[in-house]
Amino acid sequence: MICIFGILAYHTISKVRISLVDVKLISLPIVTSSSSRTINTKTIRKFVVFASSIHSELRSYIFYTPITAAAWQRIGYQPIVIFVGDFTDNNNASLSSQLNLTRNLLKRLGVHIIDFQCNQSYSTKISQLVRMFTGFLPDKIVNDIDYIITTDSDIIPMHKNNYKIKNNTNGFIYNAFCCRTFKRREKTYQMYPMCHICLSKEIWRNLFLESIQRKELLNSNLSSLYADLLSDKPPFSFDTISIYTRHEFSKLYDSNMSKGDAAWYMDQIYSSILLNDYCEKHPNITIDKIPRKSSRLDPHLPSQYWESEKLKQFGDAHIIHDEIFDSYRWTIFKNLLVFLFNSSLTNDFDFYYKQFVLTLRDKPEDH
Repeated sequence: MICIFGILAYHTISKVRISLVDVKLISLPIVTSSSSRTINTKTIRKFVVFASSIHSELRSYIFYTPITAAAWQRIGYQPIVIFVGDFTDNNNASLSSQLNLTRNLLKRLGVHIIDFQCNQSYSTKISQLVRMFTGFLPDKIVNDIDYIITTDSDIIPMHKNNYKIKNNTNGFIYNAFCCRTFKRREKTYQMYPMCHICLSKEIWRNLFLESIQRKELLNSNLSSLYADLLSDKPPFSFDTISIYTRHEFSKLYDSNMSKGDAAWYMDQIYSSILLNDYCEKHPNITIDKIPRKSSRLDPHLPSQYWESEKLKQFGDAHIIHDEIFDSYRWTIFKNLLVFLFNSSLTNDFDFYYKQFVLTLRDKPEDH
């Protein structure tokens, strides 16, 4: 088996045409998560999953999802995009307009889209944690032998070779040596980044099913009350995420979360605990730990680094947030689109940008 984390989006992919240099838009019928499709179980596929809170003040997280998805399609991964939040609240007209624009483009790209229902107050932390629970996705979306790689909506992959699964391995962790060790449960663990962990769906699921956390829950008074959530095939739901994460982090899980605080790193800490424990239990499992192979195109770099010849030196791009809605910054960013995609798709993204900007209540001042 092989490790893969990724971007989750729920829509059919069978008609999208992908090459290393081109991603072409096509017309697709609207497909909901309840639809079924025929899967060749002998074919091992690669999925990438990322999630965005629909309630985030930073609207760029939603805006970037089609661009990030297309970038992963370009290097051979099928995207699954997860929108997280309260979909029963229809009071925000601008949010509805933004989601409609984004969904329509994702559908044309053939991306899987999942609406993940939860209370607004939990939406940001769930958008981080949900990537760990992709082993519980229905078989009609991902098979056990398929790989899933995790990522963020603001990270754009640029070189295919950075995300290859080697023969005789069970997956990989990219930039595996970026983080410190930490102590928890009287053990020292190596911290791994959520961008990017690549595992098979079966291993993602087994990280939880064979965990000490599940064993403790099964031996608690919660086992009879929540038998379905602790079963071998629990639902891919807010309740499943909550019972496992609340058990490990107690009140921290239900606390208000701010960027950089203890709650912000729950997903990274939890996935590192589960992965370290699983590999210790299964010494025959080989997870390829890959150092960062190339530089990252960061938002703080001067604009000349965004010229086509300079872009070749970078392995991925960490893109700016709502500053992108400044037309000057968008003009610079389009150099990356030209570098990655054909002219037709670049023009489609440019038109999408202009439509999205019209829905914004507070747009950054033009440069």
